[in-house]
Amino acid sequence: MSEKIMGNNQSNFVKLLSGGYRLVDIFWAGYFIVGTILGLIVSKLQSVESVMIGICLNSIYLIIISVGVWNSATKFIGKKHWAILAKIFAILIVMSSLMQLIALGYILLKD
Repeated sequence: MSEKIMGNNQSNFVKLLSGGYRLVDIFWAGYFIVGTILGLIVSKLQSVESVMIGICLNSIYLIIISVGVWNSATKFIGKKHWAILAKIFAILIVMSSLMQLIALGYILLKD
């Protein structure tokens, strides 16, 4: 039974990365609902170590969601400006997340 559940979770992850979900769903749920919740959780963390871990996990999550948004936008059938705007947003999110990860790496290497 656990193999079936793991296989289902893996296929959902592959479906996410390959853009198998509707653009509107992955964009709004992935970026704004889940992203906001994760951001709020990270903002409530107290210790420096937990904040660093939280920022790393949040950045990795946003990069993964951005891959899904990009691929979903590529497959999007509808008004092309929505797909273009979603891709621009995905690029900005990935750049921001990478800058956060680089800044954290710099802080860790400096100490």
